[in-house]
Amino acid sequence: MKKFKLLVLSSLLIGAISCSSDDSSPSDEGNEVAINQEEETVLDPANVSQGITIEGATRNTGNPPTPNGQVNFTLDNTAQSAFLNSGFDITFNAPANFAGTYIQIVNNGDVAGDYLDVPSTAIRSTKKHTSVFSKSSKMDDNEVEIDVDFGDAIPPGKFCYIICIYDQEGNISDPVEVCVEVEAWAGNPALVGTWNYTKQIENGVTILPGEESDCASATVTCTNNDEIVVENAYCYLLDAFKLTINSDGTYEYRSDDTERYLDFQASGENCEAVFSEGGSGYYVSKGKWAYDEEEGRMTLVEFEYVEASGDQVYEGTEENGYVDFDGDVTVTGSDMVVKFSYEEDIVYNIEFFLSK
Repeated sequence: MKKFKLLVLSSLLIGAISCSSDDSSPSDEGNEVAINQEEETVLDPANVSQGITIEGATRNTGNPPTPNGQVNFTLDNTAQSAFLNSGFDITFNAPANFAGTYIQIVNNGDVAGDYLDVPSTAIRSTKKHTSVFSKSSKMDDNEVEIDVDFGDAIPPGKFCYIICIYDQEGNISDPVEVCVEVEAWAGNPALVGTWNYTKQIENGVTILPGEESDCASATVTCTNNDEIVVENAYCYLLDAFKLTINSDGTYEYRSDDTERYLDFQASGENCEAVFSEGGSGYYVSKGKWAYDEEEGRMTLVEFEYVEASGDQVYEGTEENGYVDFDGDVTVTGSDMVVKFSYEEDIVYNIEFFLSK
């Protein structure tokens, strides 16, 4: 699923932006597999435009209003992946008086005859739920995210879109072009199989199954008004994790975990740390997987999940899919290493080790 580079233009004008392909195919440190030619297809911008939906957006005929460049925003990437029957997210940083976004599909000089006006009220600001791969729902205060959904009519291939934002005063930013590759399901056959969690390395610290991680401290005021600080007042323990990747593009995983937490009332009465019995739970995720050959990245798009904590069990579905994992993956024989990160008070960089 080769990414493709932008064509450098002499001017950046709405309706005159195009994408071009990059024919290079660098090695992927042992994960290199054949490029899926389906994903090299240049998609018709009119068909793509009609095949996408954004909840709360308005579709207008013609081109977006002319920008004046008096408002700014920043995008982390100008090349990204999208997924069949699921779509993609557009994430960017915007100013406090941000009011909305204009999005228009383009490809190789062709421009869709319509565009989407996405007001700020239609923008998703938090994740729906968390899993072993997405422990935090925190987003930057200035970060916004647009959820772009696909219908069945969009096949594997590539297209681009131009995006501008506008503020409450009617100023419109200069346009930015982003190119998208719609990934086919499945990919690298070396990933197929059942994989069991053996350890993780979190910011340089090795954690084995059943060992404490993600610990948080707490201060307890005792009944005699003394205070004690408990370093590991709450800890998360990942007891087991099994990931099954199938050749038909489906996957399923289950994680089993335990929470260890402080009993504040008993600790205050005794003026020493007293812990409650750890609550156990599990998480099951089912969906589709894709592999990016050029970047060596695996993506798990969740369509069903079960989340359990103690006696409480919740089953849910994601009609348009939810990107549960998107990160680097390396397979060496019967060993797999996946890398991902999340942010709470600091950035956590995780290496997740699994074996067949």
